[in-house]
Amino acid sequence: MANLGQAEAKGVDLQAEVALTNSLSLELAAGYTEARYTRDSKFNSLEQIPVVASGDAIVGTSSETGGGQPTAPYTVSAGLEYRFSAFAHEAFVRADAQYQGRAKWGTASQDGNPATGVGNTLQFDAANFVLDATTFVSLRGGMAFGSWSVAAFVDNLTDTHKLTDYNFTINDGLDSRLRRDFTYRPRTFGITAIFRQ
Repeated sequence: MANLGQAEAKGVDLQAEVALTNSLSLELAAGYTEARYTRDSKFNSLEQIPVVASGDAIVGTSSETGGGQPTAPYTVSAGLEYRFSAFAHEAFVRADAQYQGRAKWGTASQDGNPATGVGNTLQFDAANFVLDATTFVSLRGGMAFGSWSVAAFVDNLTDTHKLTDYNFTINDGLDSRLRRDFTYRPRTFGITAIFRQ
């Protein structure tokens, strides 16, 4: 089998950490990625339908059934932290948010018309789909007590349940398969305690 043709990947990452005041700091990171095939690729010259088509997204990681999601074109994360003194102890509050955009280009397994089941590539499967954009928010707040530091947290503050991935399991001997969906854990509250000598 030959290599899957030609591809091109372009992107940029930016990161900044800014001390807004002596107590307030801001962290920002943003990224853009465009990684796609630039030419149809076929197993051989007799094939009518390509394995991958020009414009299909390159898959970075694959599920165990050979699927995988395209890379999100836009990612943004931000963190805001405020440090202060309370009751003669060092304390902080922090908020973090992460955004991952919806993919603009489908993979070879998503390249086709799901309504008709007609694919533009040999890998097309009408059951595959591109994931929506996701946002994840968390809060932290804590205080130091000598060698101990205690913090309370809330993960998945908005209690979002958007899909972050999926894959399929083939049922041997049956004409069916099981789709497994993955999402964020539900909103989670907790406390952490750390001891340092």
